[in-house]
Amino acid sequence: MRKLVLVTGCNGLLGQKLVHELHTRFKLAGCDLHESPPFIDNETFDYYQTDISKRKDLDELVQSIKPDWIVNTAAYTDVDRAEIERERCWRANVIAVENLIYSAKKNKAQLIQISTDYVFDGRAGPYREEDRPNALGFYAKSKLAAENAIIGSGLRYAIIRTMILYGVGVNVRPNFVTWLVDALRNRQPVTIVDDQIGNPTLADDLARAIARVIQKNVHGVFHICGSEIIDRYHFALEVADIFDLDKSLIVPAKTSDLQQKAPRPLKSGFILDKAETELGIEMMDVKSALEEFKKQFEYLLNK
Repeated sequence: MRKLVLVTGCNGLLGQKLVHELHTRFKLAGCDLHESPPFIDNETFDYYQTDISKRKDLDELVQSIKPDWIVNTAAYTDVDRAEIERERCWRANVIAVENLIYSAKKNKAQLIQISTDYVFDGRAGPYREEDRPNALGFYAKSKLAAENAIIGSGLRYAIIRTMILYGVGVNVRPNFVTWLVDALRNRQPVTIVDDQIGNPTLADDLARAIARVIQKNVHGVFHICGSEIIDRYHFALEVADIFDLDKSLIVPAKTSDLQQKAPRPLKSGFILDKAETELGIEMMDVKSALEEFKKQFEYLLNK
């Protein structure tokens, strides 16, 4: 009998990739705020319109379907707006996770939480899983609070920290790469910082790694992201190269020049030894991931 996985936030970019990755190997259910999923035939999985920040609604869903795993891809991710919309951010990133812990414990489900490099201050990256977090902005503090709630819950869990997530999805918010390609194709100059360093991560690659976490039934904290550390400016140049776009439109800048509301971890990046060893995965480098992204991007464009 196939195990059941519930994907929360399944209409988002990573949620969509997980549904595509998991539906042939597991029984699958998904939930999100929308009335129906915009991206896939409903017959592929069972979809439920649910607000996971409402404990009663979530608990009724979990009790009715009894998943073996819950993968939480739902989150408030606008790091600058989070400085203003603190209550909304906390409700999505912390209260919702506390509700998931409650329902998972009641129903003996394992919880997989997607977290971020923002739990670190970005002064001494790249980071290992055991390095001490130091969240700076409100979004970062909300994600760290969710991690701490899970770790202290007594629940069997996996926390997967990732960063600079990009990819192609149906009706999803623009991400760094989709925004950049659109801007350069429209001959718009763009300013990109050259002092933020990290591992760009293709959502498809992360979804494959999460599937491995479920298959191998591992728990703990894992750093999972693209294999190559690069600054945003040079990453943008790689995007332009792959799409044969004009690199002269890309202007380097410093993070301090942008005067953004939320602080960013500058010297970030992850060391992937634990994930590679325990999961047996090999994450993609920048060029390979962008080539896979380009095929999907152009396919959707010409569909």
